[in-house]
Amino acid sequence: MSIHEDHQPEVIPAGAIAQIEQAQIDTQIATARRYPRNIAKVKAQMLAIATLDEETAAACSYAIPRAGKVITGPSVRLAEIALSAFSNVRAATRILSVHTGENPHAVVQAVCHDLENNVVFAVEKRRRITPKKDHKTGTHKPVDDDDIQLAVNAGSAIAFRDAVFKVVPGALVKPVMEAARKVAVGDAKSFTVNRDKILARLRQMGVQDERIFAVIGVTKADVITGDQLETLIGLGTAIKDGTLTIEEAFPPVAREVKAPVFKPKTPAATPQDDGDVAPVAPEATTEPAPAPVAEAEVVPMPQAAPAASAATPQEELAAFVVAGGHTFDEFQAWARQQAFYSDELGGFDEVPAAVAARLNRSKTGVVNAIAKHKGGAR
Repeated sequence: MSIHEDHQPEVIPAGAIAQIEQAQIDTQIATARRYPRNIAKVKAQMLAIATLDEETAAACSYAIPRAGKVITGPSVRLAEIALSAFSNVRAATRILSVHTGENPHAVVQAVCHDLENNVVFAVEKRRRITPKKDHKTGTHKPVDDDDIQLAVNAGSAIAFRDAVFKVVPGALVKPVMEAARKVAVGDAKSFTVNRDKILARLRQMGVQDERIFAVIGVTKADVITGDQLETLIGLGTAIKDGTLTIEEAFPPVAREVKAPVFKPKTPAATPQDDGDVAPVAPEATTEPAPAPVAEAEVVPMPQAAPAASAATPQEELAAFVVAGGHTFDEFQAWARQQAFYSDELGGFDEVPAAVAARLNRSKTGVVNAIAKHKGGAR
C-alpha cells in the first residue's frame, strides 16, 4: 500500500522576493568594500582591452550626425569594457512598455549600481519602432515581433551605455577612448591600410562610395584625413550598435538638376514642302519670299505689326505669332515638328534667343507655316 501526497507548488510572497534581493545586494556591497577597486589597475585594464586590436579599437567610439554636425562619444562596446574593468558594479536593463498603435515605440530602462560607493543611476530611453517596408508597394507593413525586438535591443544598448558612463568617471573613459581612436586610425605607416579596411567594412554594409564621401566632404578616398576617418569609424560603430540606420548615417546624395540646354537644329538643305520656312543664312538681312502654300491656308499679316516695340527676340516672336492668330502651343507644336528645338517649353520667353532671332527674319513664312501645320493636324 502506497500513500500519495498532493504537493502544491510553493508560492513565495512578493515581500519575500524583495527581502531576498535586498540581502543579495547587501552581501555584494559588503564584499565590494572588503575588496575595493584599484583605479590604476582599472585604467590599465581598460586601456589594454580597448587597444587590443584595430577592430576592437574602432568599436570604442560612435558618431551621430546632428544639425549639420557630427557628435562623437564612447560607444556601447567601451561601456562593456569599462564595466568589466571597473569591478564592484552591477547593471541591468528591462522593458518598461511597448506601444504598437499610432507612433509605435518601446520604452526601456537601464540601471547601474556602484556597489562600493552605493550609488545607483537609472536611465530610461524611448526608441521608435520602425516597421519594415513592402518592396512591391513601398508602404510599411504592420509592426511585428522582429521590429519590436530591434527597437528594444537598440534602446537597451543606448540606455545601458548612458547608465554605465554615469558611474564610471569620464576621467577614466576619455583617455582610453582617445588611445583607441589612434589605434583605429593608425599612424603614418598604417593609415592607408586602416582607411581601406574601414571603407571596405562600410561597403559590406551596403553603403556606396558617393554617400560615404558626401558625409565627410571629399570626392575620393586618397584625400581622407585622420579626423574624417574617425568620423567614418564612429558612424560605422553606431550602425553596428543599432543606434543609427544606414540611411541616417549616410543619406542618399541629392542629384543636381541641370537646366535644359537648347540646341537649335538646322534643317537639311532639301526642297521645301509647301508652308516650310526656308533656312536663312546668318548674314542675310532681308526677308526671303514665303514658301508657296495653298491659297486657303495663307494668313495675311496685319498692317500694324507690334513687333517693332519688342525689346527681345522672344517678345518680337510672340508679337507676330499671336498677331497672326496663333497660340504658343500651336507655335510650339510646329517648331518642334520642324526640329527648331526638342524640349518642352512653357512660353515664348523660354524659346532660345538664337532660334527666335532666326524666325523673326521670316515672319510671314512662319505664320503661314503654322497655319498649314494646324490645318494638317486636324
